[in-house]
This record gives sequence, C-alpha cells and structure tokens, in this order.
Amino acid sequence: MSTYNIIKVNATKSTNDKVKMLIKSKKINNLDIISAKYQYKGRGQQNNRWFSSYGNNLLCSLYLKLPNDFNSPLFTINFAATLSVLDTIRFFNDKKSLIKWPNDILADNNKISGILIENTFKNNFVNYSIIGVGINVNQTNFRKIRNSTSLKNLCNKNFDVDNVLNELLKNYQSYFQRIKDITYLSEKFNQNLYGKNNCKFLYNEKVFDGKVDKVLNNGNLVACLETNEPKEFKSSEIKIIF
Repeated sequence: MSTYNIIKVNATKSTNDKVKMLIKSKKINNLDIISAKYQYKGRGQQNNRWFSSYGNNLLCSLYLKLPNDFNSPLFTINFAATLSVLDTIRFFNDKKSLIKWPNDILADNNKISGILIENTFKNNFVNYSIIGVGINVNQTNFRKIRNSTSLKNLCNKNFDVDNVLNELLKNYQSYFQRIKDITYLSEKFNQNLYGKNNCKFLYNEKVFDGKVDKVLNNGNLVACLETNEPKEFKSSEIKIIF
C-alpha cells in the first residue's frame, strides 16, 4: 500500500463524519486519514457516544478504498483494523490487552479504545471503508464513564499522540497488506479475544455467566451461556459486560 497522508483538524463533529464531508466534496484520497484534537459528537457502534477531552487522545478516521478484486468476507476489514489497534496499544504498554467483541480494546480489564467502521457499497461490492478509531492516550478523568483507562493511567506518564498515530499507521500497513488472507487475520483475531475463559453477557435483558468461543468471518459471536452449547449471536442481540 501507498503512504498514508495525515490531515489534521482542530475540532470536528466526528472524524468519520469529516471523511464523509470530504468524500462528497471530492477533497479526499485513498489512505488519507483525518486526525482531530476534539470531537463534539463522537460516535461508537450503534450510535453510542464517544467522549474525549481536548487534545489528550488519538481520534482518527482512515479513508480506505479496497482493491477491485476484494471478495473476502466483509468482517475481514474489522479483523485487520482491530488487530492494528491492538498491536498499537501493546506497543506502548505491557498490561494485558485484548479485543472485546465487537469493537473495543481492553487494557488491564478496562476500555482503552473503540473502533467504528462504516462501509459503502457499489454494485454489491465494498466501494470504500471509513475506519474510525479512538485511543485514550493522556486522558485521566473519564467523568461517570465506568471501566475506562488510558495509556497515561496504565504507565504513569504522558505520551505524544502523534507517535501513537504513527505506530497505528505502521500496523495498518502491515495488516492491510494481508487483507485477502482471511485465515491469518481470523486466527490472530480469535487468539486475542476477551472472555475466552469466562465473562458476563447481557442477553434478553438478563445477565448470564459464560465464555466466548470465537468470532465468525461474518462478524457474529459464538458463545456459551451458562452450561448451554455454543450459540451464534449478532452484535444487536447480546453484549459482553465487564
């Protein structure tokens, strides 16, 4: 892949929305990445809000045009992006860091990153993806948000947000070069899942003990609740709680 081009902005509604605006005005190219100091309406999956203090965290969105012959399962993009973020977080700290399905990274059992991927289709194929990533870098106060952490909280020192971005781009380069290798990406993703031994699930408005089995190539979770056999779930049906 070619070199990434970083476009820095001071503040924006959300970096994903900024990419969409630039697409409409034809002012963005493949592998351009928007990096903002602040989002005043940052979003996570299913329109959950993402709160971040000014200038303290990495808030970025990548505009990715996929090869014309890309025909791997759609969740392959999630595998590659999530592994890139996981490796970035592991590079800067030695606490145990894992993937919490469907779109979070945990470090020391607290949320340190969220990922929001939005795909656009043309003739039944993915035309482009917008890969939004938030990594808590130097923020230490998360208001009333439970179970959140940052690199600074984990390591007791400040980090240069640009260095974190550069490491992320190196990992993007590595994983997106293997975007067609679904076997490699799926296996590595599943090796790093949170909840493999045990965790709690919110399902049908009730809390269950259980464990994660794997994530399928369609993005669905296979999990065991209580003593039941493994069952497949969509992200809209079940939630891992911690």
